[in-house]
Parts: sequence; C-alpha cells; structure tokens
Amino acid sequence: MIYSVQQIKFEIYSYIEALSDNFDDWYIGIASDPINKLESTHNVSLADDFWLYKQAVSAAACKSVHDYFVRKLNVDGCDIEECLVDMDCVYLFKKGPRTKPRASA
Repeated sequence: MIYSVQQIKFEIYSYIEALSDNFDDWYIGIASDPINKLESTHNVSLADDFWLYKQAVSAAACKSVHDYFVRKLNVDGCDIEECLVDMDCVYLFKKGPRTKPRASA
C-alpha cells in the first residue's frame, strides 16, 4: 500500500510513542528495498527488533518524512543526499546493542 506524507508521519510518530518516550532511540532511512536495508546494512533482526517501513508516493515524499523526523524530533537518520529517485520507502528501527548504528550507552 502506498501512503501519503501525512499518513507516514502519523504512523511513525504513533509507533515511536507506543514503544519509547525517546525519539533519539530511533533511526530513520530511505530505501527501495527496506527489508534488505534493515537486515544487511543495519543488522536489524526482523524477528526480535522493533522496526517498520512504509511505501510513499515518491522519493520526494520520503525525503519530506525523513526531514521532519530528523530535524523536528531528533530521530537519527541517513544522509538523504545519497537517496536516489527510485527510493520510495521510509524505514524505521529502534537502535539496539547490535544494530548499526547502535543504541547510545
């Protein structure tokens, strides 16, 4: 399912609020294959860690969502300058002891 910027912001905000009171504990990124990115780049366990992804209408929509969470709410995030036009998914995970990046000590 493809989501609007506002829908994705609401879903991610609600997810974080339900699981943690600290936005710094989370990492947000943009990818065309978010499951692969979560597992291979960030070492996220799909079975054990908290994560989600949403497909957006465009890469520009993903960048808007990313910018909101990184700049306004202090969520850790990827370098959006590296995002390509075909990257249409926003992904999020709670940083832990084995994820990349790791949770702060």
